[in-house]
Amino acid sequence: MKWNRNLPIGTRDKLFKEAASAYDMEHQVNRLFHARGYQRIETPVIEFDDVFSAINDMNLYRFFDKKGRLTVLRPDMTSPIGRVISTTGVTPPLKLCYSGKVFRANEELSGERNEMTQAGIEIIGFASIKAEIECITNAIGILKQLGIADFQIEIGHAAIYQAIVQTLGLQEKDEEAFRQALQNKSLFGIRSFVASHPSAMDAFILALPRLFGSVDTIQEARDLTDNVVILEALAQMETIVQVVDAPEHLSVDIGLVQELHYYTGAIFRGYADMSAVHFLSGGRYDSLFAQFGEDNWPAVGLALNLDEIVSLKRRTLKTKKIDEKVFIHYSLETKQLAEEVLARTPNASLSFFDELSESIAYAQKWQFSKLIDVSNNTILELEVTS
Repeated sequence: MKWNRNLPIGTRDKLFKEAASAYDMEHQVNRLFHARGYQRIETPVIEFDDVFSAINDMNLYRFFDKKGRLTVLRPDMTSPIGRVISTTGVTPPLKLCYSGKVFRANEELSGERNEMTQAGIEIIGFASIKAEIECITNAIGILKQLGIADFQIEIGHAAIYQAIVQTLGLQEKDEEAFRQALQNKSLFGIRSFVASHPSAMDAFILALPRLFGSVDTIQEARDLTDNVVILEALAQMETIVQVVDAPEHLSVDIGLVQELHYYTGAIFRGYADMSAVHFLSGGRYDSLFAQFGEDNWPAVGLALNLDEIVSLKRRTLKTKKIDEKVFIHYSLETKQLAEEVLARTPNASLSFFDELSESIAYAQKWQFSKLIDVSNNTILELEVTS
């Protein structure tokens, strides 16, 4: 098998229009972040393994450097930013933005990408719920700017899951079983869990797989528990939904659990009808910076999976009418004339073929609508037919 002709699992090439769309989108998103007062930060693709000690459940691409130290391809951008703050002397509060590649070694045949282009923001040093509201408001505005109309952002709260785990005293194996059942919204799995872990929280836990939807779901959840931590979390969720005030794009999921374990407060994910996976995620993570020896700076982050958003646009948006593409054929003697025509013709490009027949064949292959021939020092327009 010649591996140099194949790609690693979960990676893919982007060609032509898709590559251009992805490039343009990344720059557009960064411009929108900058317009809201965020400062750009860039971190290396390769980090030491210890940087991601808070993500001990994620499949990482690990390898040793020449000194035998364990390094990884970064699986997310939040932990490296924590490392930057702990090593550079930059002091919060901060409003940061980023974009770049992240890598996750997902299971083969899972359908998930192992290489993704991610863009996002980190709001560090602000304890106010205004930080969560800013992330979600920002996300809604960006998705609309990108032309994504039919999307939903689900609001949850990490403290709800954590309160259940702590109240029941779940150990690692039992917690993982509970997490999986909750993430899958498995009624059977939750019933089996409750049967083996009976508690005063049974009614609330049994309802979790169906406690999602409109903001009214929050009151339904309140009626099922008297846990102070959970009630406070529900109140925060309600405040976020009310202040953002975008009922067409917001819903709640009381049993929402993020893949990463470092979240401590409100969490959120974005979905669309034509997308099989979530393309937006984030939340509050007030305890992450402690792993770097820093104070527990309050922080909230938002991450966008740009590759999935590009694919979503290609699947859902109607093809817009674009300006006709023009191909300009010229001779060496008429190079200056060709440049003049190029400068005043939108969506045009020069041909590098010597023969007119070759330029015509290329224009047909790549669906140019018009060919302009200036090779005889005159301007001759030719319609291109497939």
